[in-house]
Amino acid sequence: MIPNYSVRVVVFQHGLDTLDYAVPPGLDLSAGDAVSVPLGPRTITGVVWDEGRLAGRTVEAARLRPVTAKLPLAPLSLPMRRLCEWGADYYLSPLAGVIRMVWPSVAFLGEREIVEYRLGGAAPARLTPGRAAALERLAGRQGIVRDLARLAGVSEAVIRGLVTAGTLVPELVGADAAPGEPDPDFAPPVLEAAQAAAAAEMATA
Repeated sequence: MIPNYSVRVVVFQHGLDTLDYAVPPGLDLSAGDAVSVPLGPRTITGVVWDEGRLAGRTVEAARLRPVTAKLPLAPLSLPMRRLCEWGADYYLSPLAGVIRMVWPSVAFLGEREIVEYRLGGAAPARLTPGRAAALERLAGRQGIVRDLARLAGVSEAVIRGLVTAGTLVPELVGADAAPGEPDPDFAPPVLEAAQAAAAAEMATA
């Protein structure tokens, strides 16, 4: 058992890796236990990890918030924890994401949420060519910063600048939601006459 002082928890929260929490008196935790922990005003889930295995920022014990509860799930076994570490290292993926794949029971503890952005505020006072291109190409679009930058053909810095200016407004969405239906009319190819004739013939076959 891990002594009642602190544990390092792999949290299921987009953008975070591990956080340290105090273990309240009377609560016995071992590596692999699923727990609920506070994060700001919310409560999220995570997994207690082996001491010394993962890097993290050391925080004074007096400043640590306590673990909220131990969840009624079978612990993640030692071999599975090592497998998750290997998978995360090999595929350069977040450890929490790998754990979700091998430990599906955690997925039912609550929907993950991420912040996406969409046009909704006033145009920025300083309208650079990159910002103008983003405003033109992102009408009706929503996504995370990286995806919006790709759709607009601009850098992520341009998108973040529009977020700071209030032009792009945040929207909290479920990260596990099914993707929307693809738009078949998005960026259609330009066909030569022979190609168009062949396509029309195939469509009516």
